[in-house]
Amino acid sequence: MVKRMVLGLLFVLVPTAAWAQAQEKYLPAKSQLYFRFDGMQTHQAAFDQTAMGKMMKGDTGKFLDEFWKFVQENIQTAARNEPKVGPMLKDFTKLVSSMNQNGIVFALELNQIQPVPSAQAVLVFPKSAGETGTLLALVDKIAQETRAKVKTEKVGKRSINHIELEKVVKFGWWAQGEDAVLYLGTNDPVSYAKSIDSKKTGLAANPLYKKVTGFKEFKTTTRGYFDLTSILNVVSGDFRQAGEVIDELGVRGVKNITFVSGFDGPAERSIVDVDMPGPRKGLLSFSTQHKISLKDLPVMPSDLKGFSASAVKMDKSYSTIVNLVDGVARIFDKDAADQIKDAIKGFEGIIGKDFDFDRDFFGCFGDMVVTYNSPSDGFLGTGAVVAIQLKDAKKLSKTLDKLVKAVPPANPLGKVELKRKAYYNGEVMQLSIAGPMVNSHLASFGIYKDWFIYSQFPQPVKGFILRQEGELPAWKADPSLTKALSQFPKEFTSIQVSDPRPTVQTVLTILPFAFNLMNTVGGAAGNAGFPGYRPFDLDVIPHAQDATRHLFPNVTVTVDDGKRIRSETRGSLILPFGL
Repeated sequence: MVKRMVLGLLFVLVPTAAWAQAQEKYLPAKSQLYFRFDGMQTHQAAFDQTAMGKMMKGDTGKFLDEFWKFVQENIQTAARNEPKVGPMLKDFTKLVSSMNQNGIVFALELNQIQPVPSAQAVLVFPKSAGETGTLLALVDKIAQETRAKVKTEKVGKRSINHIELEKVVKFGWWAQGEDAVLYLGTNDPVSYAKSIDSKKTGLAANPLYKKVTGFKEFKTTTRGYFDLTSILNVVSGDFRQAGEVIDELGVRGVKNITFVSGFDGPAERSIVDVDMPGPRKGLLSFSTQHKISLKDLPVMPSDLKGFSASAVKMDKSYSTIVNLVDGVARIFDKDAADQIKDAIKGFEGIIGKDFDFDRDFFGCFGDMVVTYNSPSDGFLGTGAVVAIQLKDAKKLSKTLDKLVKAVPPANPLGKVELKRKAYYNGEVMQLSIAGPMVNSHLASFGIYKDWFIYSQFPQPVKGFILRQEGELPAWKADPSLTKALSQFPKEFTSIQVSDPRPTVQTVLTILPFAFNLMNTVGGAAGNAGFPGYRPFDLDVIPHAQDATRHLFPNVTVTVDDGKRIRSETRGSLILPFGL
């Protein structure tokens, strides 16, 4: 179905899977990066039971089917004067459909970077090399059009086509039974095909591969891993300075990352595991095992679309960052590092000899950061709020005054000023700059009891204070979110909640106007605007509330036990960038 094609790539990013497949035999044995999407043919029944699956059975699915046809037909019309482009576009469409139905498998192996690079990446497209497969034929056509110097050699019963992209990089493609294989690497594709026959390839023995294929909590459609330790060992082994930077940043504390995703009843589920058994230093020192719960959150707007709350270790932030900058700079240039250190001391001296950033600024903050965005607080994201828990509000208030006063009054832009105003039992502050060239509001802050609030404008800060005072309606989890939250632990190190319904509804309410405008322009003056343009039928667009009635909020909860960070998501429609 067309709706499956349209959503195919989305599913690659969302749900999970279960058993070893034959295609993994063709992948490099020491792959540090692995990814597999099974394809919807195997999991269609499970998808149909999800909120998204039910949504696609209604008018939304019909709309996406029609939209896909609309796009294809108009692209073909636009390409009618290019006889070679049209067939390629059809082949590409078939390829997308095949990927959605049958999946895709990928792996990357990096052995060394210098003196001679050694790396190889392999993409396998299951069932894309049979009589109905179009991938290999499409690659052949592209090679012909670009006049690439293609060499063909027999390995067993199959023909290996390959070209040299650069002096070091080779690209090859061939049929491996019913599957299509694309190879990109520094080794000869023919030699790699022979290594498949001699069973020198394959992930069967890889412990991370065993871990993701042995996952049993729910059936998975997508799975993969990233062996960070192996990659860092290669990089640090070939580049001494890179190894020193890696050690300074503390990145070696992350051993590997695994992920799985899939369909579980009405929800799409995904789990990301970060294995961090080693000591957490450098950047990793900001992580904490401190647990929070929904009871710890401030009162939030009743109309918010989503929020996030995280436990963060902030008390030593300044010294940690300064030490990292100094350490990394010293690896490359000791003199430059000394200059940076002197500049930092000079900056600190302007504020005051007795001033200590960790003690007097970052030490004022607690261990929780909350962010949210409310339409009633601001237009198009201007109502975004960052609220940080406080240990010492009075000290932070004095520190803010010190920081502003430390800005030289004769700076080229103008005078920086922090205006304060008491507001209920809190305080609203506006940071501005005024001078001959500029007169502008920079940011707004607020302090309310044990919370520090930041926003672009003062209104969201006022809204925060009013809600804590009980003067404005407060957010409360609706039944669908309450049900979703019941699947997670009550305490966690971070939580993210986003409701896809408002975004989807907004898009669907805009579409009739947008398509009507497109139809008007596309068919203007007897198709003078776009000859052959096929108008889109506005009646196919579903009603916004009807389309989203099966959806429910997405929830991601992260738990840190000191050795592993586990992040689990349950949702109805996972949108990019948390929209």
